[in-house]
Amino acid sequence: MNPMLTQAAGLALSLMALQALAGVPVAVDVGHYLDKPGAISAHGVTEFEYNHALAAVLAARLASAGTPVRLIGQRGEMADLRARPREAEAAGAGFFLSVHHDSVKEQYLQPWVWQGRALRHAEGFAGFSLFVSRLNPRLDESLACASAIGAALRRAGLPVATHHGVSSEGVARPWADEANGVYFYDNLVVLKTATVPAVLLEAGVIINRDEERALATPERRALTAEAVVDGLQHCGVVAAP
Repeated sequence: MNPMLTQAAGLALSLMALQALAGVPVAVDVGHYLDKPGAISAHGVTEFEYNHALAAVLAARLASAGTPVRLIGQRGEMADLRARPREAEAAGAGFFLSVHHDSVKEQYLQPWVWQGRALRHAEGFAGFSLFVSRLNPRLDESLACASAIGAALRRAGLPVATHHGVSSEGVARPWADEANGVYFYDNLVVLKTATVPAVLLEAGVIINRDEERALATPERRALTAEAVVDGLQHCGVVAAP
């Protein structure tokens, strides 16, 4: 059989399965938590704060589209990563989206001082990325939605981050869909332990001073949230208007 026809048939089946989720709650996971808040931005703000702010905007946009939402980890107390997909599934969520903001490898960080604080930044790195795990039992649907979200973010004018090809441990991290910014990251706990389709979004690079300024604005958060909902509508998780 023609491999391209087989791939197309698989995608069609994935989209049909996802369409059955329309009207089912979407879990929006606020990445990291207060005791371990993730990356520190170029201007000294924790990644958790960025994740929390974007997740709130995204949850509101999903609700306005008529989609039930379950926020996970929004109080900053959830240290057990495996508990996140379990909580989402206990709430009846049919799709899991973990919201994050990005940094870069240690060797690319440069020192600088801002408002009297010794901080670090890195230029030349920007854009969004999405991750799926091949250990997730709903990989095909996860990838279909990740690709749809990435395509929507690109239509919104946002660039793809290309610096994740090798992890900080030197392990190759292959593309799942290069055009739309989707990587395989098999051992991400919230993705591999979820039993529903699951995607992790890095919305932008907060260690880049210019991109961080954009990511901190209501306009950029609204643009990102709108694109994510657009992508979820294209893959069938959110009912089309």
